[in-house]
Amino acid sequence: MKNKISKILISMGLLIVIGSLTLITYSKYVDKKALTSFEEKIENNEVITKVNPGDEIGIIEIESVNLKNVIVESTDNKYLRYHVTHFEESAMPGEEGNFALAGHSSTYYTNQVFNEVHKVKVGDKIKIKTVNDEFTYTITETRVVESDKIDVLNQDMSKKEITLVTCTNGGKQRFIVKGEIK
Repeated sequence: MKNKISKILISMGLLIVIGSLTLITYSKYVDKKALTSFEEKIENNEVITKVNPGDEIGIIEIESVNLKNVIVESTDNKYLRYHVTHFEESAMPGEEGNFALAGHSSTYYTNQVFNEVHKVKVGDKIKIKTVNDEFTYTITETRVVESDKIDVLNQDMSKKEITLVTCTNGGKQRFIVKGEIK
């Protein structure tokens, strides 16, 4: 009887490990595929006339934390699960206002796009590439806020700023990164 229970527990453990590895691999595959697709659009100088939810709109790169990911329009969870996402009502890259992005981070899962964002420092650079331009934002502040504190997304039309939003503390709070084009 003990031998049978041991085999069942070992089998269940193996299934959990294999399932987790499969999800991590698939997540990285989805992000890499989208990144490659957008890099091809940049190389081909494609013109984007209309942006729909789920469309790639740019690439974010933060060298100080080894981050390079595609940015997808809409913070709907089906996109947020795999990508850095753009708050649809916020400014676009390089425009006056607040270009606001969200991405998952986790202490449990290694495949989340903003896992290392909490390590950025004031003065670090955030590069945003679009099909026809590149913008560099300088990080001006980082802070932790309560999850219902949405004023970090406010639009200040006198600045060209960026806001990165990700979870911290088991999802109860948000880690915020602010930056500006100077």
